[in-house]
Amino acid sequence: MNSGVEEFGRALVQAFGAAVRQTDSGFLLTDDGVQLHFALAREAPHCIGALQLTMLRIEISVLSGDESAAEKLLARVDRATQRGGG
Repeated sequence: MNSGVEEFGRALVQAFGAAVRQTDSGFLLTDDGVQLHFALAREAPHCIGALQLTMLRIEISVLSGDESAAEKLLARVDRATQRGGG
């Protein structure tokens, strides 16, 4: 993902509010009986000419909840963390 830790966390909080908690390694999201952990690691920026894109590695773990509910929540997270382009 080409965003920073702060930007990713801000998008989660804007979409899910108090359901998001920051952890030592990322963010924990608890919603509708599903608990997801997003482990975040900054990676070297991707350079295209003079343009530098911030890179963020995200590992997602389902800590609780059934598969269908987790997939639905992940789809909501995906929509909430997408950035517009032009």
